[in-house]
Amino acid sequence: MLYRLLVILMLLSALIPGAVSLTPHMAQAQSEKPVLVASFSILADVAARVAGDAATVRSLMPLGANPHTYSPTAQDVVRLSDADRVLVVGANYEETLLPVVEEAAGDRVVVVSQCVPIRPVITGDALAPPEHDHEEHAEAAPGAWQDLCAAHHETLDEAFGDRADADGEVLGMLYSLPCGGDAQDDHAHEAGSCDPHVWTDPANTALWALMIRDTLSELDPAHAETYAANAEAYLSELAALDEELRALVDSVPAERRAIVTNHVALTYFAERYGLSLAGVIIPGGSTTSEPSVREVLALVETIQARGVPAIFTEPTASDATAAQIAEEAGIPLVPLYTGSLSAPEDGAGTYLDYMRHKAAAIADALR
Repeated sequence: MLYRLLVILMLLSALIPGAVSLTPHMAQAQSEKPVLVASFSILADVAARVAGDAATVRSLMPLGANPHTYSPTAQDVVRLSDADRVLVVGANYEETLLPVVEEAAGDRVVVVSQCVPIRPVITGDALAPPEHDHEEHAEAAPGAWQDLCAAHHETLDEAFGDRADADGEVLGMLYSLPCGGDAQDDHAHEAGSCDPHVWTDPANTALWALMIRDTLSELDPAHAETYAANAEAYLSELAALDEELRALVDSVPAERRAIVTNHVALTYFAERYGLSLAGVIIPGGSTTSEPSVREVLALVETIQARGVPAIFTEPTASDATAAQIAEEAGIPLVPLYTGSLSAPEDGAGTYLDYMRHKAAAIADALR
């Protein structure tokens, strides 16, 4: 009820005299192209590659915004209301944004990670997630999701070959897990819960592209062949990117592949490319928590014992604690783009460039 009132108030404030806004019918009248709104810049870039010139894609959050804490504006609510479809990652990634998205867009929300194998959040000294019985709480998996995801994974196998599946523990595909995105869930960011940072594995991003392809084809059947061709071409680029990144990380000596991150944003990348996640500073899958003194001291000991050469941080979350730990351990901070693309001139303006930028920075720091 609170979120419904918020949406109504925001819409009213956006529609004051002189404000420029469009109702869904007015937007449709001005443009025949479908309009997709993606929650953040990385997802918007992937969607734009599938859409090509046949549909319009916009990012709700600006570059550099923290998706875990982003508060929507009144104009954001108007954009959500006007969109033909709203794309979100799911698994509670958008956190505080999700209730507003659901109120403003309702059944037009598409969770693009439904067919992605979800990994558990890893925190703590040993980085071993506790046992969580997800099957106990999961609803029966609808047959339609099973069939759709089976088809998507078959296409993924064709594009990536024997590299389609990464090693490491998975909880299951998102559609079958109880982590769809309740921002009020007290357990949403505990160790063993669902890690939503799926896109740092290009194979998962390929699954996003296939979900977006299907979404656009259903919305705009006249351009279904265009969306299919765009998705197929993009999957080929993602498979080539995967080979490129693997070769880059493989150039790092095996004994120097331990990493520490500011928050749990690189688990999928680490599992795909054979890195060892030695520690995470901000506990849980969000960026809103703080480590205890005991956890900080234990992490310094781990860094020194394992010879970790750097701590990887991101511009969308505070690195104050990371800086203190790095100073104590005598190692540098290495900033990475994680929850946002960069401006084009900064080298990570598209998803492909973002991943290359990330892999190169990690490999350079570890060598």
